[in-house]
Amino acid sequence: MRMRIRPARKTDDFQAIAQLYLTTWRATYAGLFDQTFLDGLTTAVWHPDQQWRRMFLAETDAGELVGVCTYGPSRTPELADWGEVYAIYILPAYQHRGLGPRLLTAALDQLKRRYRTAYLWVLRDNVSAVHFYLEQGFVLTQTVRDDHDCIEQVYCTQLI
Repeated sequence: MRMRIRPARKTDDFQAIAQLYLTTWRATYAGLFDQTFLDGLTTAVWHPDQQWRRMFLAETDAGELVGVCTYGPSRTPELADWGEVYAIYILPAYQHRGLGPRLLTAALDQLKRRYRTAYLWVLRDNVSAVHFYLEQGFVLTQTVRDDHDCIEQVYCTQLI
């Protein structure tokens, strides 16, 4: 089955994108976040309709949404001159098929138009994500935050 990466459009099904976030969060963060917290999440937590201009989608030839990546200006004051990859999520059944690097590359190609460096936050204990970003050329920085018993670390890459 072929997959394509494309920019999001104003006419996309944002409820389906929010559902993708919910599904992937529950799968990705099981064991990393309290299960009661994950079970209590709803699609109302996400607002992809507000980010569509800085979003790439992965979909099957049949148009099934299977992945999302959002990016834009830094949301971290001490990294104000850098671009940020806000999120990259792929449905579990479609992981390890090369979509992650393709989504990430699409976002980084957009960020390099304006920034020299890009970064993203990764949960320290999300071993598969850490390995993925290291494989994609990101490096660990010294920037860390401890939020609700979860330690997040910044990984960055040069865009030149």
